[in-house]
Amino acid sequence: MVENPYFQFPLCALSFGQTVETRLNAILNYSVVQAGSQLFRKLTAEQQREFLAGWRQMGKLPEGFNSNNWLDRAALYGAKIIGVTYNHFGSVMERHHALHAHITEFEKLHGRDAKVRIKKGWLFDARDGHGITYREFSVLCAIYSAIGDKELAIVTRDRIRRCALGYRTAAILDSELPRRADKALPLTERQLKDTIARLHRNKFFARSTVARRITYYSIRLDGEAFRKKILERRTYPGFFHASQAAQDQTLTAAIKQNRREAAKSESKPTPATPPLRVWRPNTAPTPN
Repeated sequence: MVENPYFQFPLCALSFGQTVETRLNAILNYSVVQAGSQLFRKLTAEQQREFLAGWRQMGKLPEGFNSNNWLDRAALYGAKIIGVTYNHFGSVMERHHALHAHITEFEKLHGRDAKVRIKKGWLFDARDGHGITYREFSVLCAIYSAIGDKELAIVTRDRIRRCALGYRTAAILDSELPRRADKALPLTERQLKDTIARLHRNKFFARSTVARRITYYSIRLDGEAFRKKILERRTYPGFFHASQAAQDQTLTAAIKQNRREAAKSESKPTPATPPLRVWRPNTAPTPN
């Protein structure tokens, strides 16, 4: 099992299913199968056979596991690496297929979706009802999807609100919300503010608001490093423009100086060229 494993899934998974329990279980199984598919493919054929033989020898193959299905074998490998235990495997593949179909249809309509990368324990906490609520989990997913692989990002509350429902743009929200299976609605301003404040207080991310309207978020920087990066981000454009202006002035002055020197050299009189003299030898005239 890897240390501090993560689940990764498209943002639109937050719009799947009629209940929160259905959604979270589907996200769990989808993430395990997808991770297993990527990792199992990296093994040689011999390593894949050895893995399956080892589980069979220990009698740990879960009920409903189809050893003849490559995806089942990959999913079992993913579960081992991530550290998830299954007693019945049939439901794992069913949930994966259902969410995979939802994602495929969603991306066919709206293009490639944003990805969410979240700690494994947070999903289990939200599903099992301890440590973090589903509302906090969905807002956390929204913020993490907006930050992506950047050091820090400006994220508006409107963006968090729609992403918490699984919709990365306002246009997708308007299109998908009326036919949403669970009839969920966007969080109110009070609900969203309280949830963000609670997550920030519990150190799920770093956050800072500049000029009372621009809020930066980060999951990679904290404290002084976070504030320093914001300062650089806010002041660099002004410094760059001032530096560029100074360089432009220097270049302009150099061009003018070169032109003045060229004009002076052209105004100096050019000495006249003396006429050419043809030399003729002093020879006597030829007698007739």
